[in-house]
Amino acid sequence: MRLSVPELIALGEALIQFNALTKGPLRHVTLFEKHVAGAEANVAVCVSRLGRSSAFISRVGDDEFGRCIEAWLRAERVDTRWLKTEPGAPTGIYFVQRGYPIPSRSSMVYYRRGSAGSRLSPEDLEEEAFRDARMVHFTGITPALSATAREACLKAISLAQNNGLAVSIDTNIRPVLWPSLEEASEVLMPMVEKADILFTDPTDAEVLIGENEPEKILEVFRNLGIGTVVIKLGERGALASSGSEKARAEAINVSVEDPIGAGDALAGTFLACQLAGRSLFESLRRATLVGSLVTTVRGDQEMIPTLRDLEMIYRYYYP
Repeated sequence: MRLSVPELIALGEALIQFNALTKGPLRHVTLFEKHVAGAEANVAVCVSRLGRSSAFISRVGDDEFGRCIEAWLRAERVDTRWLKTEPGAPTGIYFVQRGYPIPSRSSMVYYRRGSAGSRLSPEDLEEEAFRDARMVHFTGITPALSATAREACLKAISLAQNNGLAVSIDTNIRPVLWPSLEEASEVLMPMVEKADILFTDPTDAEVLIGENEPEKILEVFRNLGIGTVVIKLGERGALASSGSEKARAEAINVSVEDPIGAGDALAGTFLACQLAGRSLFESLRRATLVGSLVTTVRGDQEMIPTLRDLEMIYRYYYP
């Protein structure tokens, strides 16, 4: 029996996150929580949990953490048929340091060099995955992992264009993963210019196009031919432009436990809403709502609601 092809294909690295139970420098932290994370995996889970279908293309280690990731994704109804086990490399991990050195902010300490996920390559992308899908999504993290991961992203764009899929990219520049910000810009901009849907923020935009004012960012990227641009503004919400439409949505006021993962939840919700045929404004408002919710707990995926719960929460905040 031929399996159905998911609507959204995400490719990148899934990792195990160890999130500090207490705030402050990691040298003083004794206890950590384990979570499944990774930008594109977060998006795939979000899309699936909100009632659309998704698949995740990656590699994980032949170890307990790799098995944990695969089991978690399957439980979330993410298609893992293109998730490969890499015997020669470990599953990547990272630690989250919360509330230090800046209160209410979190930082990440990676242990992913030489990981299984960094061995993602063009050969992992099969045309079958793209033939009947509607979108492909990756972030600026994946091209930073390795030369082969970079080539995989380029192949994903080519397969998407050949099969009529929308290309969704979240710039997600992690300076620690790049030799320099100049190289990040040189690698990412040719990909960004081929995007149909772009997620970015003022910090990333300044690296890529030398602009950090939201309205100007929209103007520059739209003039490059990108159909839909979403500017993530953190606690200030988000701004978006598509065709002749423009929308702004405010974040809700919440008690922030850990802001990591909010941008992925925003992107995943926006894409799920677009797949469902919602308007730009309705998509953006729901996206900022879910992005806010995710910050209230530790872990990137735990507070992503189901579609039914999202509609209930939406009616509460927007009666």
